[in-house]
Amino acid sequence: MLVLLGLLACAPEPEPEPEPEPAPTASPSAAAFPESRGGRELIGTAAQPFSPDLRWFSQPAGQPIESLEDLRGKVVLVRFWTDECPFCEASAPGLMRLHERFADDGLVVIGVFHPKPRGERIDLEALTRRAAQLELEIPIAIDRHWSTLDSWWLRRGEGARRATSTSFLIDAEGRVRWIHPGPEFHPEGPPDHDLCRRDFADAQRAVELLLAERDASPAPT
Repeated sequence: MLVLLGLLACAPEPEPEPEPEPAPTASPSAAAFPESRGGRELIGTAAQPFSPDLRWFSQPAGQPIESLEDLRGKVVLVRFWTDECPFCEASAPGLMRLHERFADDGLVVIGVFHPKPRGERIDLEALTRRAAQLELEIPIAIDRHWSTLDSWWLRRGEGARRATSTSFLIDAEGRVRWIHPGPEFHPEGPPDHDLCRRDFADAQRAVELLLAERDASPAPT
C-alpha cells in the first residue's frame, strides 16, 4: 500500500485541459428572422416609393413625411387599411402596441387608408371619427385610387393578392424585410385566432431584429 501511494505521488501531474474558447457572439441579424406567409418574392427588394397622388391625412408634429426617403434610417411598418374592414379594426390595437413600444427606438408605423370602392370620394370628417374610434395615433395617408397599394402589392410580384389589408415592414436601408399578407394580426383575441397571435409575435420579433440590426450597423461617413 505504501509503495502504491509512493508511485502515485511520483506520477507526473496530468496536463491541464485547455479552456474552451468562448462561443462567438451572434450578431442581431444571425437570429432566425420570421418568415413571411405571403409575398416572399418581394422580400429583400427595395420598397416602392409612395405614389405621387398619395395625400397625408395626419402627420407627426414637426416631422412631416413627404416621401419614403424621408424615413431612411428608420424601421417602417406600413399597414393598408380601410374604414369598414373588421380585420383592420382587429389589427389596430396591435399596430398601436408596436408604435407605443418601439417608436422611441426608431420604428415608424404608418396607416395607408384606401377607400372601398376604389376612387370613392373621401369624407374627411368620417375618416377622422373612424381613426379616433380605432385609436390610430399614427401618421395616416390617403391612397384614394389605390395607386400605392397597386404598386406595392396588388400588381407587383407573383400570384393573385386576395387581401388588401396587408402590412409591409421596411428596414433602415429601405428594403422590404417582412410582409403580412392580411387580413389581421393582433396580440390577444379569441381562442381560434392562434394564427393572428403568431403573426403579431412575428411582427414584433421582426421589428426587434431590424432595430437591433440598424443599431449594429456602422454609422454612415
